[in-house]
Amino acid sequence: MTEEVKNLLEDYMAAAANLYGIIPLWKFLEIYNSQNEPVTESEFREFVENLDTKDKYYDFVGQENIDENAPETEMMNKEIVAEYLYMEDWDEYKAVKELQKMADYYIPKKERFLRYKDDFFYEKALEFIDVRAFLRNLPYMSKEEADGIAEDTLFLLQIDNENDITSAVQNAIRLGLKDSDKAKLKEFCELVMELNDNVRKNCYLGHTRKEVFGDIF
Repeated sequence: MTEEVKNLLEDYMAAAANLYGIIPLWKFLEIYNSQNEPVTESEFREFVENLDTKDKYYDFVGQENIDENAPETEMMNKEIVAEYLYMEDWDEYKAVKELQKMADYYIPKKERFLRYKDDFFYEKALEFIDVRAFLRNLPYMSKEEADGIAEDTLFLLQIDNENDITSAVQNAIRLGLKDSDKAKLKEFCELVMELNDNVRKNCYLGHTRKEVFGDIF
Protein backbone atom coordinates (compact mmCIF):
# COMPACT_ATOMS: atom_id res chain seq x y z
CA MET A 1 0.00 0.00 0.00
CA THR A 2 1.45 3.37 -1.02
CA GLU A 3 1.83 6.31 1.36
CA GLU A 4 -0.70 8.20 -0.76
CA VAL A 5 -3.32 5.50 -0.15
CA LYS A 6 -2.50 5.36 3.56
CA ASN A 7 -2.91 9.13 3.87
CA LEU A 8 -6.20 9.00 1.99
CA LEU A 9 -7.49 6.24 4.28
CA GLU A 10 -6.59 8.36 7.31
CA ASP A 11 -8.41 11.33 5.81
CA TYR A 12 -11.48 9.18 5.24
CA MET A 13 -11.34 7.86 8.80
CA ALA A 14 -11.21 11.36 10.27
CA ALA A 15 -14.12 12.37 8.03
CA ALA A 16 -16.17 9.30 8.95
CA ALA A 17 -15.60 9.86 12.68
CA ASN A 18 -16.79 13.47 12.37
CA LEU A 19 -19.80 12.69 10.16
CA TYR A 20 -21.07 9.48 11.79
CA GLY A 21 -19.56 9.33 15.27
CA ILE A 22 -19.60 5.53 15.01
CA ILE A 23 -19.02 3.33 11.96
CA PRO A 24 -17.96 -0.33 11.68
CA LEU A 25 -14.71 -0.94 9.85
CA TRP A 26 -16.39 -3.19 7.28
CA LYS A 27 -18.82 -0.39 6.38
CA PHE A 28 -16.04 2.17 6.31
CA LEU A 29 -14.07 0.05 3.82
CA GLU A 30 -17.20 -0.38 1.71
CA ILE A 31 -17.65 3.40 1.48
CA TYR A 32 -13.97 4.01 0.81
CA ASN A 33 -13.80 1.39 -1.95
CA SER A 34 -16.96 2.77 -3.60
CA GLN A 35 -15.22 6.13 -4.12
CA ASN A 36 -11.61 5.10 -4.75
CA GLU A 37 -9.38 2.41 -6.23
CA PRO A 38 -10.40 -0.52 -4.00
CA VAL A 39 -8.20 -1.69 -1.15
CA THR A 40 -8.31 -5.41 -0.33
CA GLU A 41 -9.54 -6.50 3.07
CA SER A 42 -6.15 -8.02 3.93
CA GLU A 43 -4.37 -4.75 3.04
CA PHE A 44 -6.88 -2.81 5.10
CA ARG A 45 -6.52 -5.08 8.10
CA GLU A 46 -2.76 -4.63 8.06
CA PHE A 47 -3.18 -0.86 7.76
CA VAL A 48 -5.55 -0.72 10.78
CA GLU A 49 -3.31 -2.95 12.90
CA ASN A 50 -0.36 -0.62 12.33
CA LEU A 51 -2.15 2.72 12.62
CA ASP A 52 -1.35 4.70 15.77
CA THR A 53 -4.49 6.55 16.93
CA LYS A 54 -2.87 8.17 19.99
CA ASP A 55 -3.00 11.68 18.50
CA LYS A 56 -6.28 11.26 16.63
CA TYR A 57 -9.79 12.24 17.63
CA TYR A 58 -11.09 8.72 17.15
CA ASP A 59 -10.13 5.16 18.05
CA PHE A 60 -10.92 1.60 17.00
CA VAL A 61 -13.37 0.11 19.47
CA GLY A 62 -14.56 -3.45 20.07
CA GLN A 63 -17.19 -4.67 22.50
CA GLU A 64 -14.40 -5.83 24.81
CA ASN A 65 -13.52 -2.15 25.31
CA ILE A 66 -17.06 -1.43 26.50
CA ASP A 67 -17.71 -4.63 28.45
CA GLU A 68 -14.70 -6.37 29.94
CA ASN A 69 -16.63 -9.66 29.88
CA ALA A 70 -17.31 -9.50 26.14
CA PRO A 71 -15.23 -11.69 23.80
CA GLU A 72 -12.74 -9.95 21.52
CA THR A 73 -14.43 -8.38 18.51
CA GLU A 74 -13.37 -9.58 15.07
CA MET A 75 -11.29 -6.86 13.39
CA MET A 76 -13.72 -5.84 10.65
CA ASN A 77 -16.58 -5.63 13.16
CA LYS A 78 -14.69 -3.14 15.32
CA GLU A 79 -15.81 0.46 14.98
CA ILE A 80 -14.26 3.83 14.33
CA VAL A 81 -15.60 5.86 17.27
CA ALA A 82 -15.31 9.63 17.73
CA GLU A 83 -13.44 10.69 20.86
CA TYR A 84 -16.32 12.58 22.47
CA LEU A 85 -18.27 9.31 22.72
CA TYR A 86 -15.80 7.60 25.04
CA MET A 87 -13.99 10.40 26.92
CA GLU A 88 -15.91 9.88 30.19
CA ASP A 89 -17.88 6.65 29.91
CA TRP A 90 -19.79 4.67 27.29
CA ASP A 91 -23.23 6.19 27.92
CA GLU A 92 -23.00 8.63 25.01
CA TYR A 93 -21.76 5.87 22.72
CA LYS A 94 -24.69 3.62 23.66
CA ALA A 95 -27.24 6.40 23.16
CA VAL A 96 -25.91 7.30 19.71
CA LYS A 97 -25.60 3.64 18.71
CA GLU A 98 -29.25 3.03 19.59
CA LEU A 99 -30.49 6.02 17.59
CA GLN A 100 -28.40 5.08 14.57
CA LYS A 101 -30.74 2.12 14.05
CA MET A 102 -33.30 4.62 12.76
CA ALA A 103 -31.30 5.71 9.71
CA ASP A 104 -29.21 4.57 6.78
CA TYR A 105 -25.84 6.12 6.01
CA TYR A 106 -25.75 9.53 4.41
CA ILE A 107 -22.85 9.18 1.96
CA PRO A 108 -21.87 12.39 0.16
CA LYS A 109 -19.66 12.30 -2.89
CA LYS A 110 -15.92 12.01 -2.33
CA GLU A 111 -15.07 15.72 -2.44
CA ARG A 112 -17.74 16.63 0.12
CA PHE A 113 -17.10 13.53 2.24
CA LEU A 114 -13.46 14.51 2.65
CA ARG A 115 -14.39 17.99 3.80
CA TYR A 116 -15.52 16.36 7.03
CA LYS A 117 -11.93 15.43 7.90
CA ASP A 118 -11.70 19.01 9.16
CA ASP A 119 -13.06 18.99 12.72
CA PHE A 120 -14.44 22.49 12.13
CA PHE A 121 -16.34 21.74 8.91
CA TYR A 122 -20.12 21.63 9.13
CA GLU A 123 -22.74 22.01 6.45
CA LYS A 124 -24.16 25.43 7.14
CA ALA A 125 -27.88 25.11 6.50
CA LEU A 126 -30.02 28.19 5.93
CA GLU A 127 -31.21 27.79 9.52
CA PHE A 128 -27.62 28.25 10.67
CA ILE A 129 -27.47 31.54 8.75
CA ASP A 130 -30.65 32.61 10.57
CA VAL A 131 -29.13 31.82 13.99
CA ARG A 132 -25.93 33.65 13.13
CA ALA A 133 -27.80 36.68 11.77
CA PHE A 134 -29.92 36.86 14.94
CA LEU A 135 -26.80 36.89 17.11
CA ARG A 136 -25.00 39.42 14.91
CA ASN A 137 -27.95 41.79 15.23
CA LEU A 138 -27.83 41.84 19.02
CA PRO A 139 -26.51 45.31 19.94
CA TYR A 140 -24.20 44.06 22.70
CA MET A 141 -22.53 41.32 20.71
CA SER A 142 -19.58 41.63 18.30
CA LYS A 143 -19.52 39.83 14.98
CA GLU A 144 -16.75 37.55 16.27
CA GLU A 145 -18.73 36.67 19.41
CA ALA A 146 -21.88 36.04 17.40
CA ASP A 147 -20.12 33.80 14.91
CA GLY A 148 -18.41 31.86 17.69
CA ILE A 149 -21.70 31.17 19.47
CA ALA A 150 -23.39 30.18 16.21
CA GLU A 151 -20.58 27.72 15.36
CA ASP A 152 -20.68 26.26 18.89
CA THR A 153 -24.44 25.85 18.67
CA LEU A 154 -24.16 24.02 15.36
CA PHE A 155 -21.48 21.70 16.75
CA LEU A 156 -23.46 20.85 19.89
CA LEU A 157 -26.56 20.05 17.85
CA GLN A 158 -24.59 17.82 15.52
CA ILE A 159 -23.29 15.62 18.35
CA ASP A 160 -26.45 15.85 20.49
CA ASN A 161 -28.14 12.44 20.75
CA GLU A 162 -31.39 13.34 22.51
CA ASN A 163 -32.50 16.26 20.34
CA ASP A 164 -32.57 18.43 23.43
CA ILE A 165 -31.63 22.03 22.63
CA THR A 166 -31.23 22.95 26.30
CA SER A 167 -27.46 22.38 26.34
CA ALA A 168 -26.99 24.48 23.19
CA VAL A 169 -29.00 27.37 24.62
CA GLN A 170 -27.27 27.18 28.00
CA ASN A 171 -23.92 27.21 26.24
CA ALA A 172 -24.92 30.30 24.25
CA ILE A 173 -25.85 32.07 27.50
CA ARG A 174 -22.55 31.04 29.05
CA LEU A 175 -20.74 32.55 26.05
CA GLY A 176 -22.55 35.89 26.20
CA LEU A 177 -26.20 35.63 25.14
CA LYS A 178 -28.22 37.61 27.69
CA ASP A 179 -31.20 35.76 29.13
CA SER A 180 -32.78 38.84 30.73
CA ASP A 181 -34.69 39.70 27.53
CA LYS A 182 -37.23 36.87 27.51
CA ALA A 183 -38.65 37.74 24.09
CA LYS A 184 -35.22 37.61 22.46
CA LEU A 185 -34.34 34.42 24.30
CA LYS A 186 -37.58 32.82 23.08
CA GLU A 187 -36.78 33.88 19.52
CA PHE A 188 -33.29 32.39 19.79
CA CYS A 189 -34.71 29.10 21.12
CA GLU A 190 -37.13 28.89 18.20
CA LEU A 191 -34.31 29.46 15.71
CA VAL A 192 -32.18 26.80 17.40
CA MET A 193 -35.09 24.35 17.22
CA GLU A 194 -35.32 24.94 13.47
CA LEU A 195 -31.57 24.44 13.14
CA ASN A 196 -31.78 21.26 15.19
CA ASP A 197 -34.12 19.75 12.60
CA ASN A 198 -31.76 20.58 9.74
CA VAL A 199 -28.23 19.90 11.02
CA ARG A 200 -26.47 16.65 10.08
CA LYS A 201 -26.30 14.48 13.19
CA ASN A 202 -24.01 11.65 14.23
CA CYS A 203 -26.96 9.82 15.77
CA TYR A 204 -28.74 9.70 12.38
CA LEU A 205 -25.64 8.57 10.47
CA GLY A 206 -25.11 11.98 8.92
CA HIS A 207 -28.76 12.64 8.11
CA THR A 208 -30.82 15.49 9.51
CA ARG A 209 -33.89 14.95 11.67
CA LYS A 210 -36.03 16.26 8.83
CA GLU A 211 -34.52 13.75 6.40
CA VAL A 212 -35.21 10.89 8.82
CA PHE A 213 -38.64 11.88 10.11
CA GLY A 214 -39.98 14.25 7.43
CA ASP A 215 -42.12 17.21 8.44
CA ILE A 216 -43.80 15.61 11.45
CA PHE A 217 -42.39 18.10 13.96
